[in-house]
Amino acid sequence: MDTYIGLWGWVWVVVFLTLFIGIGIWGMRKTSTDEDFAVARGAYGPVTLAFAFAATIASGATFMSLPGMAYSKGFSALWYPVVYPIAIYIGMILAIKLIKRAGDKFRSNSLPEFMGQRYNSNFLRIAFAFVSMLLVYYIAAQIVAAATIFEVLLGLNYQHGILASVAVIALYITMGGSHADIMTDGIQGIMMVLIALLIGVIFFMGVGFEGTGPSMINNALVIQDPSLGWDNYLKEGDILFGSFWLISLIFVAHIPFAMNPHIGKLAFALKDPKQIRTFLLIAIPVGSILGFTVLGGLHARALFGDVIRPDQAIPVLFTQLFPPFIAGLLGVGVLSAIMSTSDGLFISIAVIFSNDLYKKTFAPVIHKSKSKEQIEQIALNISRVAIVLVGVVACWLAWNPPQFLAVLLWMGVGGILAGATGPLLIGSLWRRATKTGAIASFLVGVISFAVGIVYCFVLKEVPFKNPFAVAGSCIIAAAITMVIVSLMTKPLPKQHVDDMFGESA
Repeated sequence: MDTYIGLWGWVWVVVFLTLFIGIGIWGMRKTSTDEDFAVARGAYGPVTLAFAFAATIASGATFMSLPGMAYSKGFSALWYPVVYPIAIYIGMILAIKLIKRAGDKFRSNSLPEFMGQRYNSNFLRIAFAFVSMLLVYYIAAQIVAAATIFEVLLGLNYQHGILASVAVIALYITMGGSHADIMTDGIQGIMMVLIALLIGVIFFMGVGFEGTGPSMINNALVIQDPSLGWDNYLKEGDILFGSFWLISLIFVAHIPFAMNPHIGKLAFALKDPKQIRTFLLIAIPVGSILGFTVLGGLHARALFGDVIRPDQAIPVLFTQLFPPFIAGLLGVGVLSAIMSTSDGLFISIAVIFSNDLYKKTFAPVIHKSKSKEQIEQIALNISRVAIVLVGVVACWLAWNPPQFLAVLLWMGVGGILAGATGPLLIGSLWRRATKTGAIASFLVGVISFAVGIVYCFVLKEVPFKNPFAVAGSCIIAAAITMVIVSLMTKPLPKQHVDDMFGESA
């Protein structure tokens, strides 16, 4: 199937990459300290951040992996875009108030630093920092998606697409830091909403079919494979959507998703805590609309049959239904959305090296004689060097990806979420949460997830390979541990808790 769109694809690539580099230069002018680079504290209003938040959550998985799952599994895959936005925004609603208030008060530059401050624990700060480096798997998933766009639409070799994607991201992020991250994400959030709405429109119109879209698409799917139709909303024996219990674990796995370091830190950039309500009222519907992309996978499978790699469903659909001028714009729009999500991931890992490891751990020991300004400059330089190193590792992981990007993504974020559930999510709601409870919950979550992943994905004789189920089960275990151990151990000093939450009544 010919998907190459030639000149128009490259024209749009040049336009968007020029825009990104321009934003990077603009961001560099606003970046003079490591705090500017890390979080752009208090620099943006609720509208920009709402679209940036939605875009950061969506990323390449929304435009590549979710349609890919629908392409392979049929209508049962619709469970995912219904379940995950609800779970993510519930988690954000529960935690954002404390993260914003206390994070600004204590000048947190990262979620690992905030976790350490919440419990007066250097162990938690350092441990969460190291676990957060698993975000490199998340980056790799985005790079795979970007390289796939380059390959399908522009005819570029897949490996060359990987190198091009990483090079561009590293360039503008090294220059502009969080300012470049937030502005590109805000722009891409708007574009992603428009593209998702278009995918929904062509699905319900049944473009390429004669008759009502959903019914004709369902009929075409059933002819190919009866299990793909909407009557089989639960696929018996399927490792992802085979039962309500498995779907419930997908929901549970996503509740702490906003506790990922590259997402949660966006709260620090909000100008005023009083704007949280406005931020959420915009971000929730925007994020929900992005789930429409899954319909593109159903549409592509109905039109073309099982002839392409699942993660190619959206770019192939664009090239077959639209003229090159429009297909190029849509495809490169998806590409830029993928890349603008990756930048936040790059920054989060870079800040772990510069802030959580160097500035907060090593600098007080090895650079006692240096001034605060000197240390901040060194931290800023470390951030920029770390971005290059992260890019190299992401390239290596993306070189030979698994079939579904969601697997690669969740091998990275699942451990982070399992570790963050107790200390960050429950700790944002419950004043009684203790340091010992947070440490125990963190260790139970991370260790159980590691064991589960090894059991399910390393032992080849094990047929059950479901990262969502592993993460969801470990999150439940971590939450229970947090409550039980906290009730059994000494509370944190009242003054410290009041400093975090405000004085109790």
